[in-house]
Amino acid sequence: MSVAVRALVARSLVRLYPGAFRERWGEMVEDEARGAGWKSWPNLVVGIADMWLHPAHWPADSPAQRQRRVATMGITVALAAWFLSHVAAEQGDALPSADVRTAVTHGCTALLLLGLALVAPRPRPAVGAAVMLLRWALRRLALPTTVGTAAVLLVHSGIDTSPPTLRAAVLAGWWIALGLGAVQIPRIFTGVGAEAVLPPPIGRLRAGVWTLAAASAAGGAAVLGASLSDGFHLLGAAVGTGLLLLTAVCAGTLRDLRELPASTD
Repeated sequence: MSVAVRALVARSLVRLYPGAFRERWGEMVEDEARGAGWKSWPNLVVGIADMWLHPAHWPADSPAQRQRRVATMGITVALAAWFLSHVAAEQGDALPSADVRTAVTHGCTALLLLGLALVAPRPRPAVGAAVMLLRWALRRLALPTTVGTAAVLLVHSGIDTSPPTLRAAVLAGWWIALGLGAVQIPRIFTGVGAEAVLPPPIGRLRAGVWTLAAASAAGGAAVLGASLSDGFHLLGAAVGTGLLLLTAVCAGTLRDLRELPASTD
């Protein structure tokens, strides 16, 4: 393998690290990766995943910045868990039991909303902060809102959506809109920064992450158990496993919070 190819792969992998990490250590990691060659690539991939799962460890200018990052991680987990739960509840094969569907859709969703309310940063009480939040929300949510609205209007327009191709397109548009929304909402808070939002206190962060962990664990256990109790349902097993993995992410975040100093902001 040529030197140019090794350098290109190393540079591409380093670019996958969070921006704060790249600014502080990116050049050093890239130089080491180029020198070590392909043997360093597995470690780089593991390091990338580890960094994204532990935002409290990223280089920061203040404790408040770390708390905002953990809050964004909590929002991401909450939305991912809601999306997975919604997928399972909407698919009868994944959750054949009506009682399990009710528990997932109502019980877990209530816990997720509570956890989301606890971890979400608070807007600063200023007109400029509200305008900035609104601008970022419009920028990030314009596409998923447009796609989702188009799917809903098409269904309620009276147009026959029973043809398989059109029905598949409408369903795909709806699920794409939900997925894009779940991805873009956390990016609103990473974009506005300290100028527009205040980080939640450490105590509220911990309570919120604990609540999200409980919601993910309960939902994951319910969905996975239902998928295995009456035959094997691949979608249900995948969703249940995904929710349990989100529980593990919450557990790691709680460990990180023990070492996080309180913000004075």
